[in-house]
Amino acid sequence: MTTIPLFEASVAVGGRPNQPISAMDYIYHITQRSEEVSAGTLFVALRGNRADGHDFVQEAEKKGAVAAIVEEEVSNVKIPQIIVPSTVEALGNLGKIWRCRLNIPVVAVTGSVGKTTTKELIAHVLKVKFNAHKGRKNYNNQLGVPIELLRLDRNHQCSVVEFGMRGFHQISYLSKIARPSISAITNIGMSHIEILKTRENIALAKAEVLEGMDYHGILVLNHDDDFFDLIKEKAHCKVVSFGENSSADIRITDIKLCDKAHPSFKLNGLPISMPNVVGKHHAFNAAIAYTIAIELGVNTEDIVQQFASFQTPEQRGVVSFLKNGAMLLDSSYSAAPDSIKASLYTISELTQRGKRTVAVIGEMVELGSHSEEAHAHIGKVISELKGGIGLLITVGAYAKFIGENSSISNWKHFENAILAANFLKNEVKNNDIILVQGSNSVTLDIVVNSLEDKFGAHGKN
Repeated sequence: MTTIPLFEASVAVGGRPNQPISAMDYIYHITQRSEEVSAGTLFVALRGNRADGHDFVQEAEKKGAVAAIVEEEVSNVKIPQIIVPSTVEALGNLGKIWRCRLNIPVVAVTGSVGKTTTKELIAHVLKVKFNAHKGRKNYNNQLGVPIELLRLDRNHQCSVVEFGMRGFHQISYLSKIARPSISAITNIGMSHIEILKTRENIALAKAEVLEGMDYHGILVLNHDDDFFDLIKEKAHCKVVSFGENSSADIRITDIKLCDKAHPSFKLNGLPISMPNVVGKHHAFNAAIAYTIAIELGVNTEDIVQQFASFQTPEQRGVVSFLKNGAMLLDSSYSAAPDSIKASLYTISELTQRGKRTVAVIGEMVELGSHSEEAHAHIGKVISELKGGIGLLITVGAYAKFIGENSSISNWKHFENAILAANFLKNEVKNNDIILVQGSNSVTLDIVVNSLEDKFGAHGKN
């Protein structure tokens, strides 16, 4: 269990206590959720869209909170209230001091595509040697990262967290809180280009991960990426590169897909097989995890075994088999040009082996003025696929540009996922390969659920 003197926490957040704080008062737990409060808890009253934490300070006191951090004093409360200008910033400062009291490696993962899957894979590999903490789904912003760090205790031996962002200075903020020992940037794509305008700006925003790292840190960087040199020049610490580039420190070679699109490949000559994932792009995720595991002293044989048992997170390339023999690739949680292209290349290889492929592609959001161009580009990629697409279904306004530029005659467009699902469940044939991918807001999980409900599913991994 980690403990912090209440007085130290008050100073760290720049707070003004509404009453004297005893030197004997210690914090054993910090939370922003009143239902998680127990004896010795410091309660942080965050203001949200649905609820105001200040309304729960009295409840926190009854449950044993030792103090509360607030933006304005709450009446009829006897425990100390530490008043701050922003409870969000206070939460960040608490996450920082909590993390810094634990002398363990913290791994931070950022990038345009593949952050969550890579974070999960790293944690899966590290757990063979360490009691590894990993950030939960969607806890990757200015609130989520501190909250995850506050879940660390003295039993944890390492932590793996994800850094998301929508603009400049956000990853810098997270990095200065988490103080990563090792950071990985998966790639630089077009996600959030609506705000940052250019891919170079996206690269600079991702490079902010360096700002919380010291000279003893390690940056794991994609040598195949257009902005490798730009980011490497900013690094003041050791850089380990990965990729198919012959100059990469961890070189990926001999990538192959089996009949069910499971990848095998080599990392610096070491044979790797990942029978529970789909697509060549997992070789790059694995290269990052391999690099970090080696740096942290994990045995090579253990790394290989952990790769073999890894399964992708929900809705991020999960494969299931319908009872009519069709294979369903569910990537309905998120979409960006690079990730959709990777999925299309995967199913194209299966098409070349005699399978009919069905691609259900939803709109990609947050591309701003680049939206039409980006969707048209995906259409052109489809038109150039060696195996082609047997049936193309596009969903959402901008997704129409995919179909218009695809040269696919068997193309249907729908404004929403419900209409697409109703159409597709009557079109699926035995042994089809079906890709479902789009931004989460397009709700293509409706299509996935519709197919699994009608045909039944098994073998999900």
